[in-house]
Amino acid sequence: MNSVTPTDRKERLASHAAATIYLVSKSVDRLSEGRQIAASAVSRNEANTAMVIRGTHPDVIEMAATEGKERIGIGQVRDVIRLAQFAPVQSTCKVCLIPNAEGLTVEAANALLKILEEPPRGLRFILLAEHPSDLLPTIVSRSRLIRIPIASQAQITARLTAAGYEADHARWIVQLALRDGELDRLLASAVNIPRLLGETMTELSSTDVSEVIDACLGEDPIMRRQGMLHLLKRMASRESELLTVGVRVLSAQTRETLVQLLHDLLVISFDLVRSAHSTSSLTDAMADQVREVFGIRRLHEFCFALDEAHRSLAVYGPVEGILLSLFLVSEGANHDS
Repeated sequence: MNSVTPTDRKERLASHAAATIYLVSKSVDRLSEGRQIAASAVSRNEANTAMVIRGTHPDVIEMAATEGKERIGIGQVRDVIRLAQFAPVQSTCKVCLIPNAEGLTVEAANALLKILEEPPRGLRFILLAEHPSDLLPTIVSRSRLIRIPIASQAQITARLTAAGYEADHARWIVQLALRDGELDRLLASAVNIPRLLGETMTELSSTDVSEVIDACLGEDPIMRRQGMLHLLKRMASRESELLTVGVRVLSAQTRETLVQLLHDLLVISFDLVRSAHSTSSLTDAMADQVREVFGIRRLHEFCFALDEAHRSLAVYGPVEGILLSLFLVSEGANHDS
């Protein structure tokens, strides 16, 4: 598998492969990254590049889920086939950009595979995904794989401090389970981390389980983390509402959403264990409360229960049974350190 930096993307796109799959982390803004890559394939001047970045270039076809849908359907692949019949308007080729390639339905992925087996002349595909296993093996086998290196924690911390964050606050942000574009938003406008921690703690402490779950699934990374801390605390506190309302609300989510939630809960839980003796100047009262209610030894054991639940969901185990087992396991929490 190759590794690529922004400076050598043009050279790599010069090959004759019909499709290139770029493997990127979840913290990357997929659409922005994809447009940068597509610009290298179709752009010949600054004006054209600007059009690609804005999403208005006539030779770049962006394939994404339609409004109200979670997945990319076969109809959108057929639209690409139709558009590929027309010659490029301003470039020597057309590019089909799929920023979230794992969102292809099985039918859409199979239709795309047929195109890759006999690609139209002058049409290139750029797919972005986190891991090859997110795509059909047959699509992967007909594509080039290029891994975009993940920025190191030190690099991200340096960018955050340059944007105005204190060092301890920047290191705290790096530990967040960031998703597409969230780091860019935090860099664009520095936020007051201590104040936000205090506000979210007050807000979530007076909410019911369904509202805490909403926070866990929300789009704000800080509120999402604090919501998961509150969920962990309520699990350790043996709240019976989790076995009724909590299971019902969570079971209504998609399996992909639940897999992501359990993954993030696992990351946070391990981080709580690792940072138990941190000397950071940033006071995270909610994290301290979770450690206190669980106890470090029990919290460490609970990480394994989370990992098992995550694996079971990923292989399509029964959702309600997995959640009930997880919540019941958490009731064994004690207060040792």
